[in-house]
Amino acid sequence: MPPSFVIDFTSLLLFGPNAAMLVAAGGTVTRWLTDSEPSHPPRRMLVNTASVMLATQAAGFAHLALGGTMGHFMWPGQGLPIAAAIVAYCFVKSVLADIIVPFCTKQPVNRSWPKSILRGGPNYCIGASLAVGLVEVIDHQNWQVLPVAAVPLYFVYRAYCAHVNRLAEEHRFQGVFESLDYGMSVVDSNGQVTLWNDALERILDCPRERAFGRSLVSAVPALGKTELPRAITDVLTSRSPRTLAHLGLTSTAGARILQVKVLPVIGGVTLVWHDVTEQTSAEQALKRNVDRLALAAEGANDGMWEWDLRSQELYFSGRWRAMIGLPAHGGMGLPEEWMDRVHADDIGPFKEALEAHLSGKTDHLEHEHRIRHEDGTYRRFLCRGVAVRGAGRRMARIAGSLTDTTERAIAPEPIANSGFLDPLTGLCNRAVFVEGLGRRLEACRDRPGSSRFAALYLDLDRFKVVNDSLGHPVGDELLTAVSRRLESCLRQGDALARLGGDEFAILLNELGDEEQANAIAFRIQDALSAPFSIGGREVFTSASIGIAFGRSHYNNPDEIMRDADTAMYHAKSRGKARHELFDADMHARELDRLGLENDLRHAVKHNDFEGVYQPIVSLASGMCVGFESLVRWTRNGKAVSPVTFIPIAEELGLIEPLGTWILQQACSRFADWQQRFPDGGLDFITVNVSSRQLPQQNFMWIVEQALQQSGLKPSDLRLEITETALMDSPHVAAKLLRELRDFGVKIYLDDFGTGFSSLSHLHKLPVDALKIDRSFVKSLLLPDRPAIVESILALARTLNTSVVAEGIEDEVQARELERLGCTHAQGFLFSRPLSIDAVEKLLVANIPLGPKQVRPSEAVAATGNGAEVYYSSIPFEWPKELRPAS
Repeated sequence: MPPSFVIDFTSLLLFGPNAAMLVAAGGTVTRWLTDSEPSHPPRRMLVNTASVMLATQAAGFAHLALGGTMGHFMWPGQGLPIAAAIVAYCFVKSVLADIIVPFCTKQPVNRSWPKSILRGGPNYCIGASLAVGLVEVIDHQNWQVLPVAAVPLYFVYRAYCAHVNRLAEEHRFQGVFESLDYGMSVVDSNGQVTLWNDALERILDCPRERAFGRSLVSAVPALGKTELPRAITDVLTSRSPRTLAHLGLTSTAGARILQVKVLPVIGGVTLVWHDVTEQTSAEQALKRNVDRLALAAEGANDGMWEWDLRSQELYFSGRWRAMIGLPAHGGMGLPEEWMDRVHADDIGPFKEALEAHLSGKTDHLEHEHRIRHEDGTYRRFLCRGVAVRGAGRRMARIAGSLTDTTERAIAPEPIANSGFLDPLTGLCNRAVFVEGLGRRLEACRDRPGSSRFAALYLDLDRFKVVNDSLGHPVGDELLTAVSRRLESCLRQGDALARLGGDEFAILLNELGDEEQANAIAFRIQDALSAPFSIGGREVFTSASIGIAFGRSHYNNPDEIMRDADTAMYHAKSRGKARHELFDADMHARELDRLGLENDLRHAVKHNDFEGVYQPIVSLASGMCVGFESLVRWTRNGKAVSPVTFIPIAEELGLIEPLGTWILQQACSRFADWQQRFPDGGLDFITVNVSSRQLPQQNFMWIVEQALQQSGLKPSDLRLEITETALMDSPHVAAKLLRELRDFGVKIYLDDFGTGFSSLSHLHKLPVDALKIDRSFVKSLLLPDRPAIVESILALARTLNTSVVAEGIEDEVQARELERLGCTHAQGFLFSRPLSIDAVEKLLVANIPLGPKQVRPSEAVAATGNGAEVYYSSIPFEWPKELRPAS
């Protein structure tokens, strides 16, 4: 009952229905206007106003119809009209609020409106009694009663309102509580049930009458066999909530699975029950289906996939991923993970086949295409699938399988004899390839106007490094992966074979011109440039490729293979990871190279070399103080440059015996000169050591034997070693050089500044002198020369080492080097390399070399100025054999 009813009913008893109707309407509008946050829109306010006016009018009509009076009551005759007015008001207002208004606004009708009348009737009677009392006070003018009655009435009214609100709240809570699908019960601290809702009656098939006042086990005996009683005890003790996710219960309705939450409350616990039988059964069925499908997918040799066309999510089985080199675990992905791997030539036809099936033109999807493996190669797969429709007859998803058909595509016809195949890669072997090349050569001869062909000879670069560092199993995997990648570069009709080791051959058929072979070679280089994923690591390789075009002048296929092999070695010698086309000059050079190698072997075996010696002079005096030992070779009456035959000797493994012979000759010759020319001022002889000699296990012993046999003191021997030889293995080199230093031999660092030595290693190496390369000495003639020579000399002073300059050809260079502090030099300005006889004549002459053609003491006496010795006019005539070549 709203408080305004007292005022409305008082107006009815004092002034009649019309006035009361206006008062009721005004009160409703006033309350809506004074509400700071109106809870109802104006339309709802008008409906309420109309309802109050009609109810007031109906109450007034009932009051007057039964003889009711206004302003003055005659008791007890006025009791009946007032009661009729209350009933009429309650009836009309309830009918309007619960039936007519919801029906007109298309809202659900409250079918329990009679109960609402009965529940609200007592409240309206109390309100009407207050209104009657108020009218009596006004009628008898008992104003003194109002202050006395107002305060108690106010507190009674407040208590009444609180009680009414609490009842309404309980009523709403009970309505919500009973409408829940969740069962709910309350158990007090003594274990007795105090609450049991309707949903729980349905779930446990136990009426509340049987449960109230009893324990759960007494009400539902089947619960005694579960863990629920213990859980309730634990919650009562610990006051911490617990959840029993799967509580199995057997009843007359069958087996059920319940989820029960036990929540602590004051004086007991609340239990929330949820029947999860259907949900659990569905989950178990789904899990069985998933497990069944997963087992089938893992057991199948094919890769399974499913594509949700609405969400664009794609499921890949573990086998699908393993087939392309990815970790073998199934999971969701995107279509791009598949499409981006399809070969560029196959992606268009594959999408067309997929679109044709999705549009209903084909009953199923079936297409063969190439997919890029994780190792960079392309493998061939057969894709099958079927799409299903969803709502609206649109394709919702498509699923299918992927079959690896690479081996079948490589070998479309079974080969009877497995000896024709390479067992590691499955490619044809050398015999099959050469036979096929021979057939192609015969066809070219029979049909001179037929299309051209070419043979490619491939050798993997640095494959030995992979084998030696990672092991032969990794090397075998690399060869197999390279085979697959080479296959992806071939055209229809081309042939690929493994010749053995890390060598492959390709027959290119139907070539329009030579540029096509070039393009395919570039394609191969590009394919091999990507890393190979082997054994959980990335491995890199490249190939040197030789190309020989098939021509009718070839007598047999072996000649084509020979020329392709020759071109391949030219590619390897020019830096590797490239290809070369064979030409006739290349064959001639190879023949000459082969003859040169044979002659060099013969020369090393019979020591058919000549030792020559270039003087090293003191810049201060111009006198020869030592020699650099060099070697010369004459082949068929023509001199062969050391720049040509020394690298070949190193490549053929001949540098060790040749270097040993040079060392022995130099030591014995210099020791002989020291004995025969004691006044010659000879201090040392230098011998060049190849980078191939240092790793020799017995190199130290070779040096010791050469010195011992010749009788030369170790301190008179200088070994010249290049920067490259030291930096190949600085720690090993440093150990050997220290042993040589301890023995007494001195170490010269040759061609300093032209290699890649690190200063951080240089100061740790036992080096006695630096030799300035001739390229830096030449810069001394430049007007704006860089200060490289100065820097080397400064570094030598810091390292406490000597300096020898090479390649002195001009007097200005010699004078500038001396000014900068260089003490020793060699070059054509002083003398070219000399034969043994020429050296001995030089030692007999015992005179300064180069511009300093007088002894320093004599020059000073003649000029009176030691700084002018370079300009002495005293003539000197070189012996004929000592004269520099013009």
